[in-house]
Amino acid sequence: MIRLQKTKRSISTILILSIICLANFPAFAASPTLLQCDINGDGIVNVSDIIEISNYMGKTGTPGWIKQDVDKNGIIQVCDLMFVANYYGQSLTTNGGTTSGGTTSGGTTNGIARIKKMCIHYGDINENEYKFLAQHFDMLDCSRFAYDAAASIKTLNPNIKIVGYYDSCIMSKTYPDWNEVTQHEDWFVHDSNGNRVQPSGYSSNYLMNPSSGWSSYFAQQCKKLLTNYPQFDGIFVDDINTDLIDDGLVFTVSYSKIPSNVLTNWGTSMYQLIKNAQTTIGSHILVPNSYKNTDYCQGITHFHIWEHFIHGQSKAYNENGYGTDGWNYGLVAIDLLHEQAKLGNIIAVNSGCENADSHPVEAKRWMLFTYACFSFAVVDVNKAYYSWQFYDSDSSHGYYSEMDINLGQPIGDYYHVSGTAQVYARQFANYYVAANLNLLGTSAVTFTINGVSHTLSPRTAVFIQK
Repeated sequence: MIRLQKTKRSISTILILSIICLANFPAFAASPTLLQCDINGDGIVNVSDIIEISNYMGKTGTPGWIKQDVDKNGIIQVCDLMFVANYYGQSLTTNGGTTSGGTTSGGTTNGIARIKKMCIHYGDINENEYKFLAQHFDMLDCSRFAYDAAASIKTLNPNIKIVGYYDSCIMSKTYPDWNEVTQHEDWFVHDSNGNRVQPSGYSSNYLMNPSSGWSSYFAQQCKKLLTNYPQFDGIFVDDINTDLIDDGLVFTVSYSKIPSNVLTNWGTSMYQLIKNAQTTIGSHILVPNSYKNTDYCQGITHFHIWEHFIHGQSKAYNENGYGTDGWNYGLVAIDLLHEQAKLGNIIAVNSGCENADSHPVEAKRWMLFTYACFSFAVVDVNKAYYSWQFYDSDSSHGYYSEMDINLGQPIGDYYHVSGTAQVYARQFANYYVAANLNLLGTSAVTFTINGVSHTLSPRTAVFIQK
């Protein structure tokens, strides 16, 4: 057996070396781009990329179905190996150029320095959606019960990160482990009459007490998922609230009927729950959906997502989203995220628009505006995830081609454009990004960036290529 394994390794080595030699012939010079040949997205074409193709040898699909189909003819074959070998030893720079035998500049993602894309998909994921999700996104947040879908998408795109949804403090009768959880009465929050507290509008859901045994159970359930289903890279944890009242949660009973010690200690208890979960799952990703409460990210997870950033799914196309009501036109949210990014933490947001399909032009403007605002917070594009809507919210399915814009890494912080009321801009390696944060109903503003004049209506953005 040992002799056979050595023989196989020798043959593989000879094959790879032969391919590299053949690649020097002119017949293989006209080939796909270097970017297309960096199969594993690490910024350099080497043996790892050739092995990536070898692992799929003979597999078929629609043309270009995965990166291993370099020549986009629908079958993984020797020609794909030849094309990749033609770039052997070359690496990508931040601006999409090449160097020979060098290393990748910081911030490249498959050779393009762009903000990463995240999709939130909580419905049933059917097979027709696998390819779309695998091709267009860097991270997928989905149901923790979507085992088969997650595995299939991971096969199509091994580099995608997949996190399973879990609520930190809400338990539902519809969950498979309800019969086990409901036996632990002390895990539930009770009102002054001894009844289990329920969130308003969700008759099957119940509020769990993070200072109870629920905390340990929650952590072990997270670990169990990641151990049994390695296609998941981590956990998306919803409803991370430091203050139930301040964060606006509504229940079927008034707060006066919820024990004061539960409300007073909620932030401390939730912090311990998240700390316990992260410790239990180790190096796996834990994404806390914690709004403006960044202490979980800073102290525990080093990952933060902000839902409803600037303009959320519940905001109509003619609503401002974050305005002057304590948000300073949205700069407060931008700055809070920027502080975490400066610490080296990963930041993510979800923005949206109500009834987007009924107002597609306006919805896209909101997407571009919120994307621009998020770019002001970014420190490293490799540690920044933008998401739009949920997958099933509208026909965009959370993706616009503009999300693939090759911004490059940021150069300096965002700045106020002189002579304007609320226009802010930021320079990236390949683009300037500008946004007019002034509220709807105000006048359009004309300004100059890099010697060129631009005009922006309120709550719109522009991306200016260098």
